[in-house]
Amino acid sequence: MFLKSIRFKITILYMAILAVTLAAISIALYHNVDNSLYGNMDTLLKSKAAGIAQAIDTYWEASKLEVIDSGVKPDEVRKRRNVNFAKIAQRWVKKETSDPRLMDIFVQVFDTDGATIASSIEAKDMPTISRKNFITVLQGKTRFDTLGDINQSDRESYRVFTTPIFEKEKVAYIVQVASPLTSIHVALNSLRAALLLILPATVLLTGVMGAFLAKVALHPVDSMIDTIHQITAENMKLKLSIPDTRDEIQKLAETFNSMLGRLESSFNAQRQLFENLSHDLKTPLTILKGEFEVVLKKMRSQGEYESILKSALQEVNKIIKLAENLLFLAKFDSSQMMPEKKRLELGQLLNDVMKNVKTLSELKNIRISLGQDDKPLFLYGDENQLKTLFLNIIDNAVKYTEPGGRIEIVAVANGDLVTVKISDTGVGISREEIGHIFDRFYCVDKSRADDAGFGLGLSIARSIAETHNGRIDVKSEVSKGSTFTVSLPSFKNGSA
Repeated sequence: MFLKSIRFKITILYMAILAVTLAAISIALYHNVDNSLYGNMDTLLKSKAAGIAQAIDTYWEASKLEVIDSGVKPDEVRKRRNVNFAKIAQRWVKKETSDPRLMDIFVQVFDTDGATIASSIEAKDMPTISRKNFITVLQGKTRFDTLGDINQSDRESYRVFTTPIFEKEKVAYIVQVASPLTSIHVALNSLRAALLLILPATVLLTGVMGAFLAKVALHPVDSMIDTIHQITAENMKLKLSIPDTRDEIQKLAETFNSMLGRLESSFNAQRQLFENLSHDLKTPLTILKGEFEVVLKKMRSQGEYESILKSALQEVNKIIKLAENLLFLAKFDSSQMMPEKKRLELGQLLNDVMKNVKTLSELKNIRISLGQDDKPLFLYGDENQLKTLFLNIIDNAVKYTEPGGRIEIVAVANGDLVTVKISDTGVGISREEIGHIFDRFYCVDKSRADDAGFGLGLSIARSIAETHNGRIDVKSEVSKGSTFTVSLPSFKNGSA
């Protein structure tokens, strides 16, 4: 399991990135040191060659004056193939130096034919420069060369600088200085060995530390996993402990707890739905059962049979209405019931709804009035759904309004909205209940209403309003009545 864990994958990825990074840095460092060491040696050799040439020329000029004083013409005193010049050069290159940097530098002076004019004693062990390279110097060019086999430890290799010295714009002689590369090879080998040792050791040590840090960083996740294993549908109240890390792990815990809260609410809603459904179905089914039992006990008159059948039919209609409402809400929840919107005249829509509650309102002697702006109000929506919305609210108002009361419906334009206020003089809703009246199967005290229903009407009304990008607001006071305000987009705004 560890090899498949995020901790292991992070550690391996971190080690791989670190190894590549350190390898790149090591290669760059090695090449930089290599170039620096060779550059310093080249500068030293170049400086040494210039100093030798200057010193030899200085001695030669002094000797030249002595020869000229003896009557020899200046033009006849030349460096090329001159025995005196060779003696001066030999004397100079054998001169000892106290500078430790120059003690390992070997010197050779050649004439233009390639013959050695003068050389250090140590220079006899140096490899000879090739004829091709020597010709290049004769053409007036300086050059650096590495002579010897640098890959074989039993043979010395040298860094060589060869430069021509001119007399009257012609090559008079050639100075060659060289130094063994032993110190550079030792330094580079030591650096290479150190890098080859440090790089894997650093990667390995960092990997171990990274694995430990990953374990510490992911410890809250392990605790979450242990807690998640304990969470069941019956134990939804158990929540993850939120670490105070202010990072993604804290956000993960908070998000998971939020999801648990939503799932708990959903499970509770389902549980409540089944409980309410069982309770609301039990009443009409019990009534039906009782009436059928009464009928079967003895023969009855035709009038009694008609009365019992009418009562049974009323209970069956209640069950059918409940099933229809549940199906309606299920379709809304699954977004299967999309409104077929069109241009509607609000006054006509409300008049049609009022006709459906006319019979019940007249039985209770409740007066319903409709007021609206002088100009027709238009909205954009599904006619049947909006009729259901207003019918459920007005029907509730009739049920919870005592006989002789009144219901006022006022429709007005309000900017990009049309607002319908439905006010009644009914029993009202308490502050404790008003926050739950849109919950499914929630009913205000049924004893205060005639045929209070199953508590689905307002939930359906709110779903329809939200589908039409509208809302429903409620204000109520116990024993004084309630006002439901429905706000929906007008035709101009809804059709945009």
